[in-house]
Amino acid sequence: MSAYAGIEPFTGRHQTTSSDCRFMATTGKEQACRVVQIDGLTATILSLRFVGAGERPGSSQRLTFVVSSMSSPTLLNCNLGRCQLGTDSWKGRINSVSEVRYDADGLAEGVPKAWAVREGNCRVEAGRIACRTEVPGGGQISAEAEL
Repeated sequence: MSAYAGIEPFTGRHQTTSSDCRFMATTGKEQACRVVQIDGLTATILSLRFVGAGERPGSSQRLTFVVSSMSSPTLLNCNLGRCQLGTDSWKGRINSVSEVRYDADGLAEGVPKAWAVREGNCRVEAGRIACRTEVPGGGQISAEAEL
């Protein structure tokens, strides 16, 4: 039996560097991002992470949306943990969102912030990915990138 026999076709990561990526966290300030990571967690649950530079050299900020797929086919096609986009049109409902900042040594700066959300969605269309939601207590979190 192969060591990879139990790996599901939806499990893995697609990562891309985007020349046109931006997000707005709870600070309300739009900032550039560079990396988009899409992780297949289950057949219908994905993690969409947008990574940008932090305020100090070497630091970073990450905005992560956990999303339930609302469309077929699935967004990712994976083989042995490496994934490619499986479709050019997709939609998902946001379950939660989190933001965290890391210093230049990769250590978290403070406690990550996370919220369960009632409304919000992510979509892939025309080579772009976009996510938008409101967090409890007010404020909007969004991200958009060219894939």
